[in-house]
Amino acid sequence: MARITFIGAAGVVTGSKHLLETDSGARVLLDCGMFQGLPELVQRNWTPPPVDPKTLDAVLLSHAHLDHCGYLPALTQQGFAGPIYTTPATIEVATLVLRDSAGLQEDEAKRAARHPERGLHAAPLYTDDDVTAVTKLFRPVQYNTDFNDIQGCRVRLVDAGHILGSAIMQIWFAEGKLTFTGDLGRYGRPLLNDPTPVSDSSVVLCESTYGDRLHPANDPQVDLGAVINAAYKRNGVLVIPAFAIGRTQEILYAIGQLQSAGSIPALDIYVDSPMGIESSQIMARHPEAMRFDLRARFGDRADSMGAQSVTMVQSVDQSKQLNDIASKAIFIASSGMATGGRIQHHLRNRLPRPNDTVCFVGYEGPGTPGAALLGGAKTLRIMGVPVPVHANIAHIDGFSAHADKNELLRWMGGFTGKPQVFLVHAEPAAAASLAAAVAQQYGFPTQVAKPGQVVTI
Repeated sequence: MARITFIGAAGVVTGSKHLLETDSGARVLLDCGMFQGLPELVQRNWTPPPVDPKTLDAVLLSHAHLDHCGYLPALTQQGFAGPIYTTPATIEVATLVLRDSAGLQEDEAKRAARHPERGLHAAPLYTDDDVTAVTKLFRPVQYNTDFNDIQGCRVRLVDAGHILGSAIMQIWFAEGKLTFTGDLGRYGRPLLNDPTPVSDSSVVLCESTYGDRLHPANDPQVDLGAVINAAYKRNGVLVIPAFAIGRTQEILYAIGQLQSAGSIPALDIYVDSPMGIESSQIMARHPEAMRFDLRARFGDRADSMGAQSVTMVQSVDQSKQLNDIASKAIFIASSGMATGGRIQHHLRNRLPRPNDTVCFVGYEGPGTPGAALLGGAKTLRIMGVPVPVHANIAHIDGFSAHADKNELLRWMGGFTGKPQVFLVHAEPAAAASLAAAVAQQYGFPTQVAKPGQVVTI
């Protein structure tokens, strides 16, 4: 019989890795993510996983967030040479994300050489050359197309609606079926499709990141319009820290809709994120993973999601020139939690200005600059320099890409039978909350996955 062993993202949100052993003896890793967040979690990335990469026949990848794909270059470095099956859009996004990750690690190693007292990693977990090795292993799989390349099973990827190219895995065996959600997206989002319903399965591995909370009922586009209008009245610049993949594109689309409706004044929009710019271009190339074809609807404004008066800022010199703009402009730059990237330079320049506004458009993790600002910090240390906070700080919490508790329960409602459910990708409290709700609402046997636990399918 087939079986699944939980390696990562069991009891924690990140580090997604689940070992699947098929009826015929094939060994497949479902996702291959990095641990992120607290230092003790991040340190786990330097401990090889409890499975020899050389013994793996393949990897099935749900999507291109680092906590699901970020360990792939380390896996190949340790001897994995099999195919990595995923959607065409995910191949492009994962390549972008992994090269950025390698670059950050190589930069950290250089800083470690200059400042050995800081406790940084003296060598990167992997390099850009390791990423190149990964890109040669990617094998594209279209949505809703069955393939039998892995011995002992049949696989189908369907749209998860989380980020561009994200997939729910359905895997059939001689004696049962496994469904793995990866990360589930939300319902009724403007750019991406709803999570695909699944009607039958023996075992379900379901993410539960937001298993104990609900998203606000407010329309985030309306909230964004209010923030933009308030920033305009302050006669300053609005700075939006936004993740390059997904969030930047949603913000651009919302701005475009507000412009078309005449709900906001004329403003210049600057996307100061090379990674965000490339992500938008990838999105325009993949209508099969979108609710609609961006190029067909927006033409030459496809890369800006239909927004007008948008300037894509590529070079560092162009980015520096934005310092001279005093009003009637919106800057969108990564990262979303202000932990790195060009947004730090904009915050250093803009936070002291009382006319300017900084608006966070997502969850800000504990210990991040974003969390500090939302907590009312009067000064913020950026790149080693204390910066006074006089700018207006705003927050919009409706742009999340993760299904909340009710949306997870809605997706679970698609099953006609009673699958055995294991909850992964969550802190213990969130997973326990969702487990109780699933058992109560549907009567599915449900439990929180434990590291090292083996489940027979």
